[in-house]
Amino acid sequence: MIVGIDIGGTKTHVCVEDDAGAVLLDRSVQTADWQHGGDLHSERNVRGLLALLDDVPGAASAPLVVGAHGLDSEGQTLAFSETLAALHDGPALAVNDVELVGPAAGYDEAIAVIAGTGSKVVGRRADGTLVSAGGYGYILNDPGSAPALVRDAVRSLFEAVDEGEPRDALADALYAHFGVEEIVGLSNALTVHPRVTVWGAAAPLVFAAADAGSIRAARVIDAAADELARSVELVHRRGAAGTDVVCAGGVVSHQPRLFDALGERLRARGLTHSIHLLDVPPVRGALALARRLTEAAPVAPLAPPTPSRRKS
Repeated sequence: MIVGIDIGGTKTHVCVEDDAGAVLLDRSVQTADWQHGGDLHSERNVRGLLALLDDVPGAASAPLVVGAHGLDSEGQTLAFSETLAALHDGPALAVNDVELVGPAAGYDEAIAVIAGTGSKVVGRRADGTLVSAGGYGYILNDPGSAPALVRDAVRSLFEAVDEGEPRDALADALYAHFGVEEIVGLSNALTVHPRVTVWGAAAPLVFAAADAGSIRAARVIDAAADELARSVELVHRRGAAGTDVVCAGGVVSHQPRLFDALGERLRARGLTHSIHLLDVPPVRGALALARRLTEAAPVAPLAPPTPSRRKS
């Protein structure tokens, strides 16, 4: 039996499989249902997470891999891992949720790009050491994430007003969504309630405005794609192994315009990686890593045992 858990900013996906690969549990819950407060590693939170396995006999001692949104530093990962190891009876491994993407797609080596509630780019060197870029939060960073796209779209409208441009489809959509009539009201609507859900909910409007002909909306999307491509380039230059880029996350998965722009920007930067969109739930990557725990204790979660290739 193996257990995989994908903790996102909004939802947590739990899967349990027996030794033959039969699914014993496939369950998604709101992360807020079990996580209380910002300390993911607290005993209360880890107990709440593990309680999601209570209906499956034997899961409490099965190999477990957790990929979690919010494990963005060695310190955060270590703190969560220590609590997890203390409360779970079987072998356990914790990684950032971005690290589930490559294994979920079946790659031993790949650069992973997440663009959803947040964004981050992650790879592993041949020796298994982690290389990452971005993921510093939607207020200041996280290009291509839902809230950051809205943030950048509103900033673009500041420029439009200052330059005396007429309102376009982007302005009309955002004013209507936030129930305001002018730019100061729009600014206040975001800054008075700077919550990821409030900002991120308006992200589809940016893509709709670009499709409707808004040049500013199109520029915002292209700029986000270029920032993500730059992060891929940085991770590659710092030694990330593999010739594939695998993308996942609610925005890049549901907005072809961003995925296509990212591919174009990668090529413009001279990167020859093949780009793929993950077509299975990221939790499959947690299960793939958990399966490795049953084979041998890895030195690093994604340290590849073989030259770069897709698993058959």
